[in-house]
Amino acid sequence: MNSIDLMKPTSEEMSVSKEWSSRLLSSDLSNLAFSFYYGGKLSTDLVRNWQTNQLSTTVDELREKHSLTISEPENGLEIQFILTEYADYPAFEWVVYFENKGNYKTPIISDIQPANLTLFTGKNGPCILHHAEGSRARITDFQPKKDILVAGEEKKFAPYGGRSSDGVLPFFNLEKPDRTGIITGVGWTGQWQASFNCQNSGNINFSAGMEVTKLTLFPGQKIRTPAILLLFYNGNRMRGQNHLRRLLRTHFTPFFNNQKVSPSISASPHAKVAFESTSSTNMIEGIRRISGANLPVDTWWIDAGWYLCQDSKTGQHNWARWVGNWTPDPNRYPNGIKPVADVAHQYGLNFLLWFEPERVMIDSETYREHTDWLLHTENFPPDQQYQANDGFHLLNLANSGALEWLKFKISSIINEVGIDIYRHDFNMYPLNYWQHNDTVDQQGITEIRYIMGLYSFFDHLLESHEKLTIDNCASGGRRIDFEMLRRSLLLWRSDLCWEPVAQQSATYGLSFWLPLHGVGSVSLDPYHFRSGMGSNFTLALDYYDDPSIWNSATQLLAEYTEIKDIFSGDFYPLTDYSTSQKSWIAWQFDRPDLGVGVIQAFRRQENNSNLRKFTLQGLQSDIQYKVFNFDTGLQLKACGYVLMEDGVELNIDNCPGSVTIKYSVS
Repeated sequence: MNSIDLMKPTSEEMSVSKEWSSRLLSSDLSNLAFSFYYGGKLSTDLVRNWQTNQLSTTVDELREKHSLTISEPENGLEIQFILTEYADYPAFEWVVYFENKGNYKTPIISDIQPANLTLFTGKNGPCILHHAEGSRARITDFQPKKDILVAGEEKKFAPYGGRSSDGVLPFFNLEKPDRTGIITGVGWTGQWQASFNCQNSGNINFSAGMEVTKLTLFPGQKIRTPAILLLFYNGNRMRGQNHLRRLLRTHFTPFFNNQKVSPSISASPHAKVAFESTSSTNMIEGIRRISGANLPVDTWWIDAGWYLCQDSKTGQHNWARWVGNWTPDPNRYPNGIKPVADVAHQYGLNFLLWFEPERVMIDSETYREHTDWLLHTENFPPDQQYQANDGFHLLNLANSGALEWLKFKISSIINEVGIDIYRHDFNMYPLNYWQHNDTVDQQGITEIRYIMGLYSFFDHLLESHEKLTIDNCASGGRRIDFEMLRRSLLLWRSDLCWEPVAQQSATYGLSFWLPLHGVGSVSLDPYHFRSGMGSNFTLALDYYDDPSIWNSATQLLAEYTEIKDIFSGDFYPLTDYSTSQKSWIAWQFDRPDLGVGVIQAFRRQENNSNLRKFTLQGLQSDIQYKVFNFDTGLQLKACGYVLMEDGVELNIDNCPGSVTIKYSVS
């Protein structure tokens, strides 16, 4: 008997999505999804008399693009509302562009809200807003949150310091009392804001955009705004979450259109070799050792510090102090990085290399040669003062010269070295730099042009190197939004990286929203190792002086490889979220398209119970499943209804301890 996908969108869900998109594209401009002030007047009072034009094009069999152009006759302002509709999911996204096609600068455009609309009524009871913390390198990174929306109250959200998921994740699930809901997302890798205002009528107004906009456009100038995503669902909250995971997996990764996504299984040398101590010799030795041991990994990972990072006066090395140098250290890499990449490729491995081009430290090559391209500021809050003290500068991607230089510089290194995975990090708070360089009548313009430049840079790399993968890192997972997801993978979700409870909690929290994420392990203890499993994995061990690692590493990686692709499937929490050492935490990932799934459970070190029973979700009741325990090797068979009603009892004697269960259609 073939498995049936119970999570597939229904015709009713698709119909609701279509009704919404048609309404927003209507020639009746009172239904516009966005708003702004123009010369001090609200757009809804102005645009109804402006000229409109509509155009629809087919992108491919799964996407239709609609454009609504609104033209202001007096000053030449043109607004483009571009909506992309998906044929396989009850979802669509849009972005709004503003362009000055006149001969003079426009009046002030302010408070641009690319989303400003009433989502639905909650008259039959309160609505619940599900959301999550972002990353701040804390044990609560991506912690699930929920608010009950009460009439007359407003919930506001914004990241900290200019990175899109610093403190809060830009996705929200608004759950209605009638078991339907809307998921919203903001696609902007800068300082976005969003609010949910529950009005006394029961209607909920959703608005989102940049935190500050008050600007004028000069002739020929064109800007874009944050992109907005809406997804509709009927049923329980997890149906909506899994529709989002599937949508992002299919349409918002650099690889889609039925191509298999396979994020890396990497070997990192940095458990043994410090960032500033890597060299051609020890990197090639490490590659040969893991290859000689047939370690089942596919990527060799070199992180920061491969460039010139030695202080000529003190002789000390410091990778962070010399960011802005992109020349390999000639003492450690006399022939450059390419010989290392060549050996990795010789042994069938991909080659990953770290960069952080947006941050420029004082006295670095980039600082000395291109000072006029750098943004600086002195307006730091106390917790960011170190940026001023240590000489942080921001490469101005709003500057066309700087942007073109960066495209050429990084693209040339990728070609010269043979980089397969370009790791892009960003360890600073950019917001104050952007705001310091705005003028009174151009508030927000530096950020807008900077983010447009960032997207242009990533798009250039992907277009110029068709096999390149970009890893999006920003002090861990502080730049997660759907515009970054469509251009890059998240191979490093938090800088609180090896603590097992933090890893388990991050997997639990982030899996509600994203299908592809992970970190890895520095330990071969199964509890630690399994805590870092996800759609990608990085193993950092002493590959040089510890011959005892190979058997255990190979065995655990074999387990991981067998279940790796399941982590991108549907997600179901099996316990409550907790960071307590006294709890169990468990979840289920399910791939109905493959007829397989996995259960992971963790008994933390202060828990006093070795037995727990879990009822599974998302299975087909009349299908028989094989259930396999990786620790005991035991296998049983059970029908779906038994697994979902009676459940599976798991025994973890070790404390702390873990268990991994794989099930498949029999």
